[in-house]
Amino acid sequence: MTAVSEERARSAEPIRVLANPEMYPAILELCPSTLKGKVLDVPSGHGAFAQQLLARGCDEVFCLDINETAFRLKDPTVKFIKHDVINALPFPDNFFDHVFSIEGIEHFENPWLFVRELCRVLKPGGRLYLTTPNTFSVDARLKYLVGGYYPRFRPLMQTPEHVMNQDVDDAHISPIYFWQLNYFLLTSGVKIEKLSSDRLFYKPQWIKRVFERFIARMIQNSVSKRKFPDPGITSEKILFGDCLILVARKEV
Repeated sequence: MTAVSEERARSAEPIRVLANPEMYPAILELCPSTLKGKVLDVPSGHGAFAQQLLARGCDEVFCLDINETAFRLKDPTVKFIKHDVINALPFPDNFFDHVFSIEGIEHFENPWLFVRELCRVLKPGGRLYLTTPNTFSVDARLKYLVGGYYPRFRPLMQTPEHVMNQDVDDAHISPIYFWQLNYFLLTSGVKIEKLSSDRLFYKPQWIKRVFERFIARMIQNSVSKRKFPDPGITSEKILFGDCLILVARKEV
């Protein structure tokens, strides 16, 4: 066995997934069956998603993360770069064919500069795949209305000192408002093509399910009545989805 084949064999060993188990299949379902060209995965965590990209046929994957010691994937076609996204991404304009950012933006102090950087390094015609906790679900809207917090961001309200002492990859500090995200994408010449979610959450108690259905119908009617734009925000996957999955394409 050659050194390269040995490295590939090691890279095939399962790597612990930091996201929930439904996340990666849900994202890959939205991708072409074969991903060719230069691919960016940021933040890359342990390398579990990059490992699945290799299985999809990617032959040039770049992984960025601030935590170099956590990265486990060893493959000759994968280039890992230690990088803090508070700084500009270390790539030229229009460099990548596909850009993936999974459960990252909500951890960063500069989410909108990060979004602009993702768009900057994406080639015209290339696609951006971005995920973040869903603040547009019925559950998220009700939690914010009643408790003043979004799901997955309660520690930011209750125990900010604890959040401050966590590693950046453990702390959720930036809940993302969808229309603001849409704005920064558009200013970078990137347009949303599809919205989806990793998994759907329904309350186990029937009375709560009925109430959430009532709220969902109110939202759908309000958007329709006011003729608000709807790129998918009133769909089942957004109104009841745990995490938002966004697919966007850079204008040619």
